[in-house]
Amino acid sequence: MACFITPLVAAIVLSVAGWVSPRLRERFSLLRILMWGGAVGLVADHVVNGELVPYPPFLTGWNPASGLAPLLEELLFIGGPITLSITGLWGFMLVAPRLFSLPTLSRVRALLKGG
Repeated sequence: MACFITPLVAAIVLSVAGWVSPRLRERFSLLRILMWGGAVGLVADHVVNGELVPYPPFLTGWNPASGLAPLLEELLFIGGPITLSITGLWGFMLVAPRLFSLPTLSRVRALLKGG
């Protein structure tokens, strides 16, 4: 219903931070791109499934009469893990070249052989 809002907010915050500080832009550029991609993908999925429409009520899966609790629950329990998984992917992408470098693999093979 509204899980795209969490990575969208993270992408906006990262974009503004990068605009304010060139150092932050350089450091978090890949994460910013991943967050924008995740948010756009989720928006497209919601539009295709009819959960997000260009006329009121924009979020068709949310009943405003039920209050903000279902919306906040969706943001926390669905959007939060999505945002964390995007951040985890970014962290893995930063660490993977060092983990899978030839010297590291050689040391692991030596440890496995008992040497």
